[in-house]
Amino acid sequence: MKFKKFLAILFVIALGTLSFSACGKDSDKDTDKDADKGTNNGTEQTGDSDTADSGELKFPELPNNTLKLTIAIPNFGTSPEGTAVQQKWQEMMEAYLGVKLDITWNMTPWADYRANEKVLLQSGDIPDVATYSQGAYVNEYGADGIVLDILKYKEYMQYYPEFVKETNGGESFAYNQDGTAYLFMDGFVNPDDITGAQSFTAFAYRFDILKKLNLQPATTLDEFTELAAKIKAAIDNGEIDAKYVMTNSDKNYQFYRGFVGIFHTWDTLYWNGDTWAYGPIEDNFREMLKYLNGLYEAGYIDPEFSTDDGNAATEKSVTGNHVMVPTLWAGMPRMWNTQSTIEGLEWGLGFLPENETYGTPWKWGSRQEGRSLQNGMGIIINADTEYPEYVVRMIDYQYSDEMIEMMNWGIEGETYTVDESGNHTFAEAIMGAEDPVQTAANYGIMSSSACRTGIPFTPLTFEAMTEQIPVEPWWNPTDGYYESQYWIESGKLGGLDSVSPADRPPVTFLTDDESTAKAELITNCDTYARENALKFITGELNVEDDAAWNSYIEGVKSQVGDFAGTLQMLLDKSDLASIGK
Repeated sequence: MKFKKFLAILFVIALGTLSFSACGKDSDKDTDKDADKGTNNGTEQTGDSDTADSGELKFPELPNNTLKLTIAIPNFGTSPEGTAVQQKWQEMMEAYLGVKLDITWNMTPWADYRANEKVLLQSGDIPDVATYSQGAYVNEYGADGIVLDILKYKEYMQYYPEFVKETNGGESFAYNQDGTAYLFMDGFVNPDDITGAQSFTAFAYRFDILKKLNLQPATTLDEFTELAAKIKAAIDNGEIDAKYVMTNSDKNYQFYRGFVGIFHTWDTLYWNGDTWAYGPIEDNFREMLKYLNGLYEAGYIDPEFSTDDGNAATEKSVTGNHVMVPTLWAGMPRMWNTQSTIEGLEWGLGFLPENETYGTPWKWGSRQEGRSLQNGMGIIINADTEYPEYVVRMIDYQYSDEMIEMMNWGIEGETYTVDESGNHTFAEAIMGAEDPVQTAANYGIMSSSACRTGIPFTPLTFEAMTEQIPVEPWWNPTDGYYESQYWIESGKLGGLDSVSPADRPPVTFLTDDESTAKAELITNCDTYARENALKFITGELNVEDDAAWNSYIEGVKSQVGDFAGTLQMLLDKSDLASIGK
């Protein structure tokens, strides 16, 4: 155990990503707004950390009335340090707590941060506070005494419990059955029921090439195949300057993620509308692999699609290596257009083509109306932090309406205005900028997603996120080529009926052991399934061969002790009345 811990610590240090110096001991789906500011929110500060019998909160005395903390957060491209919103965050936080904050921020690029999260916990040597996106493992380390049980300090919270309560099934979702909770869960605020999807709802195309060839994006899967053939012919005869018809945007996104919605499946465990299912062993997942194998055998797919990392894939998109990218996050085409030096290069978007067997494609990442929580993403606290009362209260404050508004919109009068009806609008300094998202990030505005103010993850406001996103090239059969915003257009795709059932799952209430079983199924089975899916696409395994497919299914199931039992357990523990709410 000590050797494992030693290796883990060495690994983290070698990567140079996080400093783990602790203070002191070296489902998806606000109350009192009148509390005093600047005096511990109206509570009495004493030298006794116990809660007073009178109900007044008591806090330990701090040296120089200063709370010193080390906080590890991911960097999403723009550092919040020194930004106007980050400074405002600290000002508001200090006024609320009634103390000064001396925070050492350890920031790491998002991809590196995610890669090292589990190592952080395994080492047992974590900072006072850390962002965490793999919540399925948090309970395990909480039970080992590494992560703080925040419910032991529930009396120091007033906003997070109310946010949870307003979420569909929130308390059973956010809190463990044994009365513990080791994570402040990430949240969303969506008052207008924005149904547009963030990803896997559109394909990217080189519009400049399609226009040159007098072609247009595909509306059906058959049209997509025909389009790929025409582009391949144009490449082969030298009519266009490209190497391959299509490739991936990042190997971590799995090439087939752009197609799963077309075949009404998913690439991991998901709610399929009737029960919990494992997408990669479904018949329609196999049909998808057959289709992709056909594209690969025809020479339409870059052979390096499964090995290119994000940097390599971006470089290929920027330099004109290919013409189509079927798997991407929103905003990638806009980024490629900005970064490219090729005159006239224009990446644009078109809706997922329909499959005559399954009809309208499913879209992923739509948000329900109201407040919601995202399991697995949030904030953890070191169980050995010296002043947990202050730390819990600090994070809790990020769930207040005033803090949510400030982090998502910025500073009223400077970055946004509010009309008589309460509608928020970003200032011209942002919306009139060449790149509104980056400009918002430069201010430190959290909803830009390029800069996460304060301590991620805490509630994002989708109204703020969507307003600042600039338009980009689009195509549809009615309007032809035009410009619009990703969320607006993805919201048009089929309405609510096209939303993947996985976006509206039932609330489940799992014990620690049940959560571990679920996490084990996802982790182990996904690794096996993704490795073999690539083999089916490239022909290393014959997807047409029933024996090979059945062997693959058995291989998936063998990755956990009780595959069928885990799926049944999830169904048994699901509140079916909560579906879609």
